[in-house]
Amino acid sequence: MNRWKNVINNTTLALNCLLLFLLIFDNSFFLPPWLQMLGRLHPLLVHFPIVILLFCSCWELAAKFSKNTIFNTSIIGDWLLLLSALAAAGSALMGLFLSKENGYQQDALVWHKWSGILTSLITFSWYTFREYIRNKKTSLVIFSIISFITILITGHLGADITHGKNYILEPIVKEKELPTILFEDAEVFTNMVQPILKTKCVSCHNTKKAKGELVLETVSFLKKGGKSGPLWDLHENDLGLLLRRVHLPLEAKKHMPPIGKSQLSEDELTILNLWIKKGSAFTGKVSQLPPSDTLHLMAKKIFNTVESDEYTFKPASENTIKELLSNYRSITPLSLGSPALGVSFFSVSQFKVDQLKELLKIKEQIVTLNLNKMPVIDQDLSIIAQFINLRKLNLSFTNIQGPGLIALQSLTELRQLSLSGTGINAASLSVLSTLPKLSQVHIWSTPAQSQNLALLQKQLKNTKIETGFNGDTVKIKLNLPIIENEQQVLLEPTLLQLKHYVKDVNIHYSINGKEPDSIVSPVFKGDFLINDTMTIRVKAFKKGWISSDITEMAFYKASYKIDSIWTIQPPDPQYKSIGAPILTDGKKGDRNTRSGKWLGYRGYPMESILLFNEPKSISSITISTLIDTRGYIMPPAQIEIWAGNTSDKLHLIKKITPEQPMKDLPGSLKFFTLSFNPIKEKYFKVVVFPIMKLPRWHNGKGDRGWIFVDEIFVNR
Repeated sequence: MNRWKNVINNTTLALNCLLLFLLIFDNSFFLPPWLQMLGRLHPLLVHFPIVILLFCSCWELAAKFSKNTIFNTSIIGDWLLLLSALAAAGSALMGLFLSKENGYQQDALVWHKWSGILTSLITFSWYTFREYIRNKKTSLVIFSIISFITILITGHLGADITHGKNYILEPIVKEKELPTILFEDAEVFTNMVQPILKTKCVSCHNTKKAKGELVLETVSFLKKGGKSGPLWDLHENDLGLLLRRVHLPLEAKKHMPPIGKSQLSEDELTILNLWIKKGSAFTGKVSQLPPSDTLHLMAKKIFNTVESDEYTFKPASENTIKELLSNYRSITPLSLGSPALGVSFFSVSQFKVDQLKELLKIKEQIVTLNLNKMPVIDQDLSIIAQFINLRKLNLSFTNIQGPGLIALQSLTELRQLSLSGTGINAASLSVLSTLPKLSQVHIWSTPAQSQNLALLQKQLKNTKIETGFNGDTVKIKLNLPIIENEQQVLLEPTLLQLKHYVKDVNIHYSINGKEPDSIVSPVFKGDFLINDTMTIRVKAFKKGWISSDITEMAFYKASYKIDSIWTIQPPDPQYKSIGAPILTDGKKGDRNTRSGKWLGYRGYPMESILLFNEPKSISSITISTLIDTRGYIMPPAQIEIWAGNTSDKLHLIKKITPEQPMKDLPGSLKFFTLSFNPIKEKYFKVVVFPIMKLPRWHNGKGDRGWIFVDEIFVNR
């Protein structure tokens, strides 16, 4: 036993000497690959010295202060100290090796390295002088406390590097630091995109731990990108690296976030996708997006509005509200149980300025005030300025001229101001630049509308100025024509159905993949029959208007409806769907593999049995698949068609080996049609094999590929 103690003691001494040597010459030594491999064991082994050393401290203190004889043996204490010293030295050495890898900022590692090595030296010193320390209560307590503090500091610094700054206290701090953001104040990047990056990405891509030389903590770092290039590219079909990585299969080596980390939700993926599609702007409020915009609609669900926000001020007394109610003035809570009130005036002839003064009794509770078409003048704005919690103010078509707007500078909570139809000019609006939360100002049908709006917008840089629309000299772009056909999979020839909401529009179409034009492409007259698999592209034209964008839809011929279908092996469970019936529901999938419209297979084939209640004469079967090489989704390695009158006695009738790509290709839908001499059977089996090894040119070479199938079409 003593022999083993000596061996471990000498080993620990050697490791500590090596630690100090490597630390001194940290910038001068080269780390071979096999030592890099040992360094990656650091996260695995780092917990051992923590647990052993804490247990050792408790044991030593108990042996000194407890009367229980179980703690009196020094043999256990010696071994605990020795193993703590060995584990601390080994873990610190592996951590030093790991720090030499790319992706870690050396400045961020300095204190973690020093505290780790200090822990190793303290533990080894404790073992070396254990007899002396045990005889001195003060020394024992000091060593125990120092050991605990160094472990705590080292662990905290390590967690900051691995998971991001202030990882442990973040849940508590977050609640205190993050203010409630209203929809009217929310910015697309700051309040929708950045929180996703912070919670799902920054733990691996920060200034302390920059995996792939990528840092996502600031706008400048986001624009810079990482070792693999920029994060997004609007010229790419998949919009670039960021979206490509998050859409990779979960098991893929380069899928982000990696397995074990919290994954992005469908809403988070949608937000990132739409933000990049719109040009990845780092400024701009959600409220400035069109009301029909998807990001605008999603933000409505995420953020409270002025009406639905939770207010901290006390509610007004019911008696006061009843006293102020009249036939020409309504006072209502903005939501059930809310202390916030909305006030509206109705009769121009009955309006008097004293009615505004009466509202000062509830000035703290008024959040929205509608004075549309009331005879309000500039002098009256000094009364309104006392409603300190006002968020929305409608002064449209009042007698406001502009000089009195300066009184509104006290409304620091104001978000929306409507001044349409008033006499205000651009110069008088400049005083609104001091309102910190003002997001919208409506000024259509005012003198300001035709003045220097560029200068005004520069002054109100965080405020959207709404001016309405003047189309006297503007050519309007036609909106998209609508393809009304709902069924994409056709069991019989079907007339193409198109419409447009603008009268006297010509809709031109093409079926050859080219963009329709107004010269060569045929005009839709309502008599075009879709009788084969094809993609229809349509575009609207009208004299004096800008032509519309293209609407397109793919149609797929299917002579027979499959009566029943089932799969021999279930698809991968991470791609949720209703199962085999998804292959015959007539609903085409898009490029989103998690839409519930695809069956995904990897490592084993898809085997689907097709049953017809009565034998059918069939001469071709088409399998609809998705190809996305960057997502490890490849063409099938092989496709087989089997047939027979019973499901257990089938014979092979056709087999093909699809050509594999030689380079990365953008995502696309791909059909494979297997034609054969007409055969009349009840049962058909479709077998689609994924490739078992990705090709050498692929980033995931050697890994297994995926196949995704969404529909099977059977034709006579």
